[in-house]
Amino acid sequence: MNGWLQRGAPWLLAGALLLAWAQVRAERVPLQRLSLGDVGGWIEVVVQVQGRPGRWIIDTGSTRHIVSRSFAERHALAIGASVRVETAGGAVNGTEVSLPALHIGAWRQAGQSAVRIDDLGGVLGPAGEGIEGILGLPLLRGHTLDLDLRDWTLALGSSTTDTTTPCPEGTQALDLGVYRGLPVITVRVNDAAAESLLLDTGNPAAVVRIEATPARAAAPGLALAASVSVGALQRTQVPVVRLNAPALHRALAPDLQGLAGTALLDGTRWWIDLDRRRACVEPRRLAVPGGFGLSLTQRGEGVVLETVLPGSPAALAGLREGDVVQHWVTGPPSGALRALWARVQGRDDIEVQAGSQARVVLRRSHFLPALP
Repeated sequence: MNGWLQRGAPWLLAGALLLAWAQVRAERVPLQRLSLGDVGGWIEVVVQVQGRPGRWIIDTGSTRHIVSRSFAERHALAIGASVRVETAGGAVNGTEVSLPALHIGAWRQAGQSAVRIDDLGGVLGPAGEGIEGILGLPLLRGHTLDLDLRDWTLALGSSTTDTTTPCPEGTQALDLGVYRGLPVITVRVNDAAAESLLLDTGNPAAVVRIEATPARAAAPGLALAASVSVGALQRTQVPVVRLNAPALHRALAPDLQGLAGTALLDGTRWWIDLDRRRACVEPRRLAVPGGFGLSLTQRGEGVVLETVLPGSPAALAGLREGDVVQHWVTGPPSGALRALWARVQGRDDIEVQAGSQARVVLRRSHFLPALP
């Protein structure tokens, strides 16, 4: 008996190692929604670097990892040559740095490089406050990315050359295109002709159409599509932005018509294997939540209404652009904008008081004009 155990020990050990590897591979780590609005947002994950946790953004629309100047200085990263990185929002200039090993849960990746830029606000706007880095295309190379944006968790695995590997249970296969190394999906908006959109989790919107000229009066810059189909997934009540960006249009056209952002993925599960140009999505029909129709900005020590969209719950309640906010959801507006919008997540109605108005209750609705 002891001899059998001794002879079998290597196989038992191998089995234990395989089981441990499978558990690590299947580990799901929590994600956070970083939002500056009532719909969509950025995908935030905790990355450990040299034992220090930091807040990073997952951006499938960036060809490189990007880190802040403060992160590079904190970790004493040597500065290399000047480089230029392509993002969905355009090119960003910075300097090359070599990264220490990156840890996301039990997943570890060494030997990575990044572009250091002075201010992540140039890429993320106000959402860049407190963000140490952006995980770009290198996160997808050699890996599978399992984004479950129903419960906002992530699992990372190793890509394989086996083309017969099935999709995760409950999902169906979807072909991925590639543009400059970045993932591209094919969508149909209101059953019209197919469009190619860059899959860009660095964009908090749903669908952004990039145009070289301003939107015509008959075709508003922000409208609501009845449906957007992506393989077996159908999203309804989808906000579509028409963005006048001649430089970006020249960079993308004629291969791409625009961007597919996080709001299109929100509430669904996506499994992405860019090396095999394959994604898996759930066969669901799901509406994008309505909105309240306002945006905030910080002015001095206070918070004001930056935008109030016509016909929105905010406009119908009498709120006006430039009004100072006295009450926001649960109390006085305090903290960063991301903290204020965190109060909104998961709520179908919010209490707001601004300007000389009494406190009002805003309820989510789909108020945008129909997409022509």
